[in-house]
Amino acid sequence: MSHRLDRAEFVENYLDELSDNLIRIDAGMMALKKDPESADELNRVLRALHTVKGSSRMLGFGEVERVLHGMENLLKGVREGRYAISSSLVQLVFFTTGLLREAGGRIRRGVDSYLPHEALWEVYERVYAGEPFSLDVVRAAMASAAGAGAGEADADDEAEADRPEPAPRMAEYDTVRVKLSRMEDVIRLFNNLILTQFQLKGEVKRVEALEGALRVMASPAGGEAPCPGEPGPAVGECLKMAKQIKKNFATGITLLERNARAVQEALYGLRMLPLELILAPIRKMVADLAISFGKEIDCRIEGGDIMLDKAILEKLHDPLIHIVRNAADHGLEPPAERRERGKPAEGRLWIACRPEGGGIRLRVRDDGRGINYERIREKAMALHPIRADEIAAMDPAALNGFIFSCGFSTAEKVSEISGRGVGMDIVRENIEKIKGRITLDSAPGAGTEFVITLPPSLATVEGFFVKAAERKFLVPANFVREIVIADARRSMSVLNRQAIEHNGRIIPIYPLGAIVDGVHGRSPEKLFIVVVESLGEIIGVVVDEVLQYVSLIYKPLPANLAPIRLLQGVVFDEFHHMVTILFMPEVMNRLKRVREIDTRRRFSD
Repeated sequence: MSHRLDRAEFVENYLDELSDNLIRIDAGMMALKKDPESADELNRVLRALHTVKGSSRMLGFGEVERVLHGMENLLKGVREGRYAISSSLVQLVFFTTGLLREAGGRIRRGVDSYLPHEALWEVYERVYAGEPFSLDVVRAAMASAAGAGAGEADADDEAEADRPEPAPRMAEYDTVRVKLSRMEDVIRLFNNLILTQFQLKGEVKRVEALEGALRVMASPAGGEAPCPGEPGPAVGECLKMAKQIKKNFATGITLLERNARAVQEALYGLRMLPLELILAPIRKMVADLAISFGKEIDCRIEGGDIMLDKAILEKLHDPLIHIVRNAADHGLEPPAERRERGKPAEGRLWIACRPEGGGIRLRVRDDGRGINYERIREKAMALHPIRADEIAAMDPAALNGFIFSCGFSTAEKVSEISGRGVGMDIVRENIEKIKGRITLDSAPGAGTEFVITLPPSLATVEGFFVKAAERKFLVPANFVREIVIADARRSMSVLNRQAIEHNGRIIPIYPLGAIVDGVHGRSPEKLFIVVVESLGEIIGVVVDEVLQYVSLIYKPLPANLAPIRLLQGVVFDEFHHMVTILFMPEVMNRLKRVREIDTRRRFSD
């Protein structure tokens, strides 16, 4: 029987190979920009170009092959000593790899893989000949092609091509590569489940034997018949047999739960992708921005091998791009300004990711201008005059909440506060959609750090079961700082709000029952307080009881309930009762809007 080869599978593998090699080329060019004399790095770039050029030829992508061949000649000129690595040459390679990514995206979508290959070759030949060059001829060719509808390029692609510095896009991954060792782990775990299943089936047979013996004993003529296959007194042996069955079932169920959880985690792991998929394009983007802005930026990235859920990775891409662009564009000063401030001419940008506390913590830090918090305070007081006294007493952490609020960013604030806050409300919303949390810390003249806390997977959620107004809720752990049990007499009134003093900090407290259904419950002698944090603001949420810490399968809300911002999703407890997950940023907002008279009533005698 003959098998027809599916070209689509070859194309999919080719596109993955193209993406991987473009990442290698960009990384190599960044390394060559720092060390232009590195022959090893140059050879690695040339090997990547040659590899994907051959694959393009085999699959008939002639324009892609021609452009790659041109880039190969371009860099061979460096190896031949015709010219050296320069910022303009690096920028030309970055520009080309960007066009190749767009061509790959069009191939994936099934449309023409148009590339301005003739115009690019004209530029490459000028470089090879040691003549001045410009990308204007390439942009003109692209504009002409777009006007004529060549390649049926999407409107987004055309607009993106006209931008001098387009942000890297997150690739669409409908498939994931799985190492054979990971598949073998899943198979091994399934085998453990099957073995436990066999053991439990054996116990079922013993239960049937015990049931038969008890029936004989219960019959009028049964008397003291022994259990089948068991010597000794009938009742005593049956009890002994029942005890053993109970023990075996308990052991089997424990093994079953453990193995089922391991299989679940292994299967979820197959959805995981390395953070490097979005960090690698960011390296190139920062290098590109540095050239465009006339800045020197040392971008250091750690933790690219950290694995994240594919859905998290896709949603994380745009917020991370926005934060990094702001840091490179507005946060880091030009070399001359940095020297005047006694800093190295080269600005520094760190992106570090590592597992922490059962989740993933991603930090983006720069050593630039930092945030002018007094300017934020002035702007916030102007926008919220009724809260002027409260805002005047806020520390920088509390002021950060305004940066992430909708409508706070203005043209005036952009220039005064280093561009921070522009679109940060969208950044916050995107992070919260993937059950994450974002905070920032900054010092004028010393730089800014954003910290994004993420779950490793959207399939599970960890948190605390709490009870309020006779109902059970789940408070996600990523918003919880600590659980405090306090004497009700410790509560005090501060700025017309109830609060407690804890570890040297005044924490405003609010009863959760006030918003879930308006029932406050009786006044307790002890306060069970879940201290939560969002956007640098800390409050205490008073509940009737903190039940337990859990890690459970996450279920999204049904479509008709999705618009309810107070709820994030649902889980099922050990009794298979549905428990709603609270969306803590919205809980905090609503609690703060509760009328003070209602809040006071909760704590009155």
